[in-house]
Amino acid sequence: MKKSSLTIILLCFLVAPLKAQEIPALVFSGGKNFVGEDVTQVEYGLNFERQKLNISRTNQQISQYALIKYGINDNTDFSISYNYAKVKIFVSDQLRRSNGLTNLAVGIKNKLSKNYSLKSNIGFSKNEFGELEGGAQIFAISEHTIDSFLGWENNLGLNWNSGQPQANLMYLSGLTFTIPYPLDIILEFYGQYGELTWNNYGNIGVGYYFNKDLMSEAYLGFGNTMKQQNTFFSLNFYWRIVPLNDNKE
Repeated sequence: MKKSSLTIILLCFLVAPLKAQEIPALVFSGGKNFVGEDVTQVEYGLNFERQKLNISRTNQQISQYALIKYGINDNTDFSISYNYAKVKIFVSDQLRRSNGLTNLAVGIKNKLSKNYSLKSNIGFSKNEFGELEGGAQIFAISEHTIDSFLGWENNLGLNWNSGQPQANLMYLSGLTFTIPYPLDIILEFYGQYGELTWNNYGNIGVGYYFNKDLMSEAYLGFGNTMKQQNTFFSLNFYWRIVPLNDNKE
């Protein structure tokens, strides 16, 4: 057997999906739930977004994000994330292009009870003029297992930004259908409201489990931002790194 053929067979074995009974319900579903004590989760995503201003003008953004989440214990997660974007945007009828780091944040998530938790983030970002702004977010999160194949998540929070006069209200509501493994179907609605901000988004996604610690999600979505329409597509990957003694168990 040729070496290249052997390599392909080994790769197919490594990414072969697990059977339903091999994955406990909702043990790992993208960025949701707590990762577990001493578990590290790495996330990476790509997003392409178009915002139609009128017949001749369209804002475009291609961005990538990465996040590392660590389980301090079963009830506390620590995370650090960044977002890098390539942007083409119209400001006062002038086309501006920019590339660079648009957001960097650290956060912590604490479990309050069985289905409820509190998450807070602090960091900085760049606005459309390239100016640096500090900010903070706090979310109340509820995560419920309605059945063995259905999870329901709701977020409600505030976003403080140094470049805005008051905090914005943020929300998210999403359903994750896991029927059957190795597939997830995800429906989400989310948005943000404030004196200078008003937007709503909706998306549908498909998640695929390669194994119990590796999965990917693809989303197609639509939104309204200050009465402007935009569409987006995103592809995300999630990889859990579990301590060796846990894998042996």
